[in-house]
Amino acid sequence: MMKSKVFEQVFSVRRAACRAAISSAQIFTIAIVLLAFSSGLPATSAAQNRQAAFSPAGPSHEFKGAPHVFEWVFQASRGSSPFDRIALHRVTLGPNPPVHPTLVMLYLPGTNMNGEVAIDDPRYSLPLFTASHGVDFWALDYRTHFVPSAASAADLAMLKGWTNEVFESDIDAAVRFIAATTGRKRIFVTGFSRGVSFAYLYAALHPSRVAGLVLFDGWIPDHKASPPSARYADDIGGRHLTYEKREVLLKIVIKDPNAQAPIPKYKTAGENLEHVVYDSADFGGHGGLANPMGGFSTPDVLARMLIRYDRYWPAIQDGENSFTPAILESLERSKIPVIAFSSTNISKEWPARVTKSASSTGSSDVTVTQLAGWGHLDVICGTHAEEQVFEPALEWLRRHRK
Repeated sequence: MMKSKVFEQVFSVRRAACRAAISSAQIFTIAIVLLAFSSGLPATSAAQNRQAAFSPAGPSHEFKGAPHVFEWVFQASRGSSPFDRIALHRVTLGPNPPVHPTLVMLYLPGTNMNGEVAIDDPRYSLPLFTASHGVDFWALDYRTHFVPSAASAADLAMLKGWTNEVFESDIDAAVRFIAATTGRKRIFVTGFSRGVSFAYLYAALHPSRVAGLVLFDGWIPDHKASPPSARYADDIGGRHLTYEKREVLLKIVIKDPNAQAPIPKYKTAGENLEHVVYDSADFGGHGGLANPMGGFSTPDVLARMLIRYDRYWPAIQDGENSFTPAILESLERSKIPVIAFSSTNISKEWPARVTKSASSTGSSDVTVTQLAGWGHLDVICGTHAEEQVFEPALEWLRRHRK
């Protein structure tokens, strides 16, 4: 009943257009508003989802550490606030993007991360490694990338509405742009950490647009949703290692890992950072965030990765679980092939969660690799990442391209 009334209204608009000389573009906009009203969605959200326009954000550039690999950046507005923006980084081989790429991949970063290429060395950089081997690699900047580190408490109130669903709509806008640009109706979606859960959510909602899932150390949330807290934003800085102290340490390590440590009990700044990541309580406290003690990463590379993090993340997402029974059923029907990689140091349960999630698409084509002794960041920028993660992922992509 509701839909029929809406269509009657749309046709009424068309008839009125003949009398009032309304343009076809205006008719389309009005139709979107009416359809959005009928579905219970805010009209602005529906219009933004359909009309998100990405535009170039500066000239392309070549990477010194990866000759002949170039990057282009595109930005799109997703709302009225200056923070309501997203961006796409396109990294490809050659000074001109491929016209008809056969392997197109969208990378969804983890919490507080973004699509910038953090490390100018293909051995420790997924975008540079894959692009140097012919993959048309795209990476997303979430809205969080546009929140300045000096944002006020009033500014951060904007984040209270940045739910999983809002971010998923941004991902969909990105995929639509990538598809239109490359001519690929289905692309590979990859993610790291929280980006993995976004990849699963997107695949469940838009299975026809996903050729395969390439997933790095993440899984589908299995907790019950809880009411949002009064806190709007989580700060990457902690009580002891504040944001400012964190920045100082990372800059020292990048300049010289053997320089004097900010904390006297450590011999060098590099050793100081090694203990920060190895002892991180949020990741289990035993090399869960990274395991440089075991030789799985180095402080200079970790510092370059960590310093690119964005300061704030919407706290509301920590209390959400978007994977309703209906979403999980849709994901299981998708039959999308999956390759997943799991670290082991965060907790005993972590690898099992990665494995269980990988089977959730209902596909018989599922590959899971467990990386013994590895920490979380070691999977994407560790000393053995090229050989044991990037190369197998690339081989899998090549086998699954159509």
